[in-house]
Amino acid sequence: MVTYDYIITGLGCAGLSLIYYLLDSPLKDKKILLIDNSSKTENDRTWCYWAEKPFEIHPKNSPLIFWDTIKIAESKESVSAYLEDLKYFHIKSSDFYKEVIDKIKKHPNVSFLKDSVEQIQSSGKSIVQVKTSNSGIFRSELLFNSIPMSSYLNESPILKQVFVGWNVSSNQESFDPSAVSLMHFVSDQKRKTDFFYILPYTAKHALIEYTLYTKNEIDMKVMESKLSEYLENELGLTDYQIHFKESGSIPMSTLGFPPPTDPNIIHLGTLAGCSKPSTGYTFYDIQKHCRSIVSELSFTGKVSSRIWDRKKRFGFYDNIILNIAVKWPASLPDIFRKMFAKNQAKLVLKFLHEETSLWEEIKLLSRMNYSVFIKSLLNYEKH
Repeated sequence: MVTYDYIITGLGCAGLSLIYYLLDSPLKDKKILLIDNSSKTENDRTWCYWAEKPFEIHPKNSPLIFWDTIKIAESKESVSAYLEDLKYFHIKSSDFYKEVIDKIKKHPNVSFLKDSVEQIQSSGKSIVQVKTSNSGIFRSELLFNSIPMSSYLNESPILKQVFVGWNVSSNQESFDPSAVSLMHFVSDQKRKTDFFYILPYTAKHALIEYTLYTKNEIDMKVMESKLSEYLENELGLTDYQIHFKESGSIPMSTLGFPPPTDPNIIHLGTLAGCSKPSTGYTFYDIQKHCRSIVSELSFTGKVSSRIWDRKKRFGFYDNIILNIAVKWPASLPDIFRKMFAKNQAKLVLKFLHEETSLWEEIKLLSRMNYSVFIKSLLNYEKH
């Protein structure tokens, strides 16, 4: 039975981000095994984040795509926010995969196994054991896992952000390439929260996503019909090409996944709590989490926390918003629109990254409509 220093199970954004930073650290010569059931060559995801400049991990061998203005719209009302010295950066997953895999290939101490993980368990004496479907059992001193607990997600009555997206192009100039449409609320929000998200590459080419907040299982055909209707009714598009499709489900909960009981198993990504509960944004926190893991591991040889630590007050803010999303969804469009209309976009985005001071948070929230927040506070629940 082969034993490694580290095993990373699941090579999505989190798993590949961790190995990227490990290979730029004093730990770069460790014996590492990477396991995923995909070869990581397909373009199956789109990631975005805001920052002053591209992250070190941002793919360098592909065009740099970004916007400096974001927009939130409800019916005919909209607010556009200029990001000042920030940019809203875009990453195509296939470019990201290639960049990191090319880096891995330069390190013979790192092995890649294309297989499915059947079981992860402690085997005693500070060793973790991984059972795969076709390749047997492997052991390591530390294991980093980002494979989601799909059964937990499906069985738990938590709010989820379910989305489906199409990358489309047409001969019509139907998109405004100067601004990202973060949220376009079209339908009646009295019983649900749903909106459309547009990343406009050019006037004729964009990624369009339909997003729904729900606790129920959703038929993707229904989701796709909503996209089709939006393209035709809102954008006047009937003749277009779909270049690729993506879909997913992000937990919108501060409750988190059950933490691993073994101190030698470390969760990554959404499993570790890196998805912002009130928005679903994940990429930025994954980078912070992975860098912190590598930094601590380099200096101490261990990782003290098995999940991503967040300041408690941000969990409280998230629960206020989630409470509104569950009980009074009609209030959400106005909250997000006014948050950007009454504050500098840079401050709002800093707040969403959970990097504001308490004074900055008071300043931001004092400009909002108090009534719905007070109602949520008086009927406070954790979600």
